[in-house]
Amino acid sequence: MAETRSELVERGLAVAGSPIYRQNKIWARNTDEKASVAASLTTAIRALFKAVPLEQPLAALSIGSGDEPQFRILLAAFQAGVSLYDIDEHALETVRKRLDRQMIGGVATIRGDYTRDFVDPTAAKQALASRLGSRPFDLITLHHVLYYSAAEIWPTVVKTLFSDLLASPGAMHLALMSARENRPGTTTWLYNHFAYKFFGRTTDQDLLRLGELVAEQVPEARVVAETREVRFRVDDFERFMAVIWMIMLYPDGHDYDLGQRTEITEFVIDHFWLPRRPLLQSQDYVSIFKGL
Repeated sequence: MAETRSELVERGLAVAGSPIYRQNKIWARNTDEKASVAASLTTAIRALFKAVPLEQPLAALSIGSGDEPQFRILLAAFQAGVSLYDIDEHALETVRKRLDRQMIGGVATIRGDYTRDFVDPTAAKQALASRLGSRPFDLITLHHVLYYSAAEIWPTVVKTLFSDLLASPGAMHLALMSARENRPGTTTWLYNHFAYKFFGRTTDQDLLRLGELVAEQVPEARVVAETREVRFRVDDFERFMAVIWMIMLYPDGHDYDLGQRTEITEFVIDHFWLPRRPLLQSQDYVSIFKGL
């Protein structure tokens, strides 16, 4: 039996405060995003491999790895070790159990806050020496982690990583929802529409602008940017809405009141759920190369 509109609204509101790691898992399992990230990341890795001898073992650092990191891809290519760094102990414990269950070695899990550990050269060198094995990394990834800090500190964090944790030759690879997308039906448009309507806010988390700033401020860096589209679709309305609340930054970013949450839920019902329309997301990718 089809659910009534009021039942859908009730279910959508019920998951508004679900934990971010559950929202992330729903997103990861019901999009083609992993293939998109892997394709862009592999392009950066191929460029790096051209610059190092075949017999040289490489190491990778994944910042904000979460519990769905690309560590299998990384471990295959970076035999000197893969370090997964995240602030979320629950996510890291999930990875540890998976590593143990699948008997995977060569992967280290480190809990930390990149806004503290990599905010300046002194902190970065201390973190490298005390917690990250002392060896500079040939690859550093930041996939969907910059959401959790103010955009104004991004250049400082990236330049610190580039200067103090990245080997030469080396590569950094960053991924983030595009701030420049304005098509209705996309995650960027959806966030901007309601955040502006209720709070006068739009996203300032522009990864392409970060790439431009790094290119301007770090002459030795080679910066390459691209944008790809990914799709999200799931056959359960609660799961669909859980991802919507993640995109809307509720409750940690914006405290929408009940009336506002109800309006958002009804909009999603009319424009996505009933028409069976997938949610689209434009993703920006920035690769930063050192010594290439």
